[in-house]
Amino acid sequence: MRCGAKLYSSESVQRMSTPSLYDVVVCGGGVVGAAAMASLQQLRARLLSENTLTPHAAERQALAGRLSRLLLADPMARPQYNAESKMHNLRTVSLTPVSSRLLDNLGCWKQLQTRHAYYRIALRHEHTNSPEIQRPQDGTKTFMSSLMGGGCSTAEPLLEFMNINSPLGFISYNAEINTRLLDAIEERKVQDAALTRDNGETGEVCDRVEFGSALDSYVLPPESTIDGPPGTAVMRGPSGEEALEFSLLLGCDGRGSQLRNQVGTYSVSHDYRQTVYVCTVQLEPVVDGNVCCFQNFFSNGDIVAMLPTSPDTANIVFSTTAAHARKLAASTQVELVKELNNRLHAFAARDIPQIISVPEEDVCGQVVRAQGMFPSRLQVVVNNSVPRCLLMGDAAHSIHPFAGQGMNLGLYDVCTMIKVLEKAIRNGQDIGSFLGVGRPFLSEVAVHSGSIIAALEAIYGLVTNAPKLSCFGMSALQNVPLLSSLGKQSIIHVASGGLLERRHKECFLLQ
Repeated sequence: MRCGAKLYSSESVQRMSTPSLYDVVVCGGGVVGAAAMASLQQLRARLLSENTLTPHAAERQALAGRLSRLLLADPMARPQYNAESKMHNLRTVSLTPVSSRLLDNLGCWKQLQTRHAYYRIALRHEHTNSPEIQRPQDGTKTFMSSLMGGGCSTAEPLLEFMNINSPLGFISYNAEINTRLLDAIEERKVQDAALTRDNGETGEVCDRVEFGSALDSYVLPPESTIDGPPGTAVMRGPSGEEALEFSLLLGCDGRGSQLRNQVGTYSVSHDYRQTVYVCTVQLEPVVDGNVCCFQNFFSNGDIVAMLPTSPDTANIVFSTTAAHARKLAASTQVELVKELNNRLHAFAARDIPQIISVPEEDVCGQVVRAQGMFPSRLQVVVNNSVPRCLLMGDAAHSIHPFAGQGMNLGLYDVCTMIKVLEKAIRNGQDIGSFLGVGRPFLSEVAVHSGSIIAALEAIYGLVTNAPKLSCFGMSALQNVPLLSSLGKQSIIHVASGGLLERRHKECFLLQ
């Protein structure tokens, strides 16, 4: 469906009721949606602050008033993180230092119980590291044979990144981040209400968070218009239907985005023909505090990653065929532990920790293992900005999880949106303007996220379709002195969010 087309006529929406007016409506209450809502609140407070570039109080109030009515809606129940639940600790995310700083400025980073830092990443490939390949007795290899694989195996990583001075990233739980962001939103609502009351202001800040309520029946201006009239939608919840009118709509409703489908923007999609099996594992004691991420690649396309979540626990992310993922989920505790150790610990017994168990818990009288599965698919929208609507996070770009960049790209979208929106507000532009907001957002995301996604797709294709060539490339990057020094620094800089930080260094979320 193309932009401007509608599932329900605008007349039917108008007949429903007088629409509730909002400056920004956020569709989706996941991490990216919650971060977007929290950042809008922070921007409003910044515009009102005496420390900003606007000296007169009346002008500051006028600018902040452009974001006085915010709404977040999600059809699911509100996330409530329970640290004791193994299932709540199942989905982990790898956060870059830049993402952690953004979350800190949104008021939730210090509230996280789990933000386990890692200082090293070790990559291995079945072609050079498999224990089934004969290893040299004296442990020596020629320089060229080390690059090409040499027909024998080594326990040394094919490629590794390390920084002992500062973390390369952090492993956290998706459910905990989501819950803490929503808590920060509620706290800000209370603070803003108190500030408005104490100052005796007539304009009232009206922020709403509605879980269990779905947005639908979107009506957006046609693509041929520059700005056009406000957008409209219908929110359906337990109390009935409510007509909405908004200046800007943020689509943060995930990889299965209904908003993306309804506005009909074109997308590039590709089925990886893989299912991702995830589980939590208990490890034998690790001397270094378990501060390394391990990832093993296999010639058949399988990818297994071990992400540290504490000194003695980790999360396994196993990309494999759908049939094998189902087999893993149905296997016994002993069978699963053996399979995972064969894929990880056996490659480097002195480096990769040994798994001793996969935790289980009693749920309603039934023993449930902390595991799950989801399909892996690439879907990237060609145009993530249409009149009065921006698509962000997985709604705009869903990628393979092997590089751990999905959540970070979504948070980077939030940072880009806020920077563009602040500039538009200070310039007196409509916050739903395609020229003032939509086009700059589209350009910035294309430069940063687009280039990262293209690079990750190229790497994934090389690793899965040309394993020997990819091994040669990783070995060269590891062993050739100048290439190793410059190449690794560049990769770490981009992967840690340095490119975004350089482009948006003036954004208050990154201060």
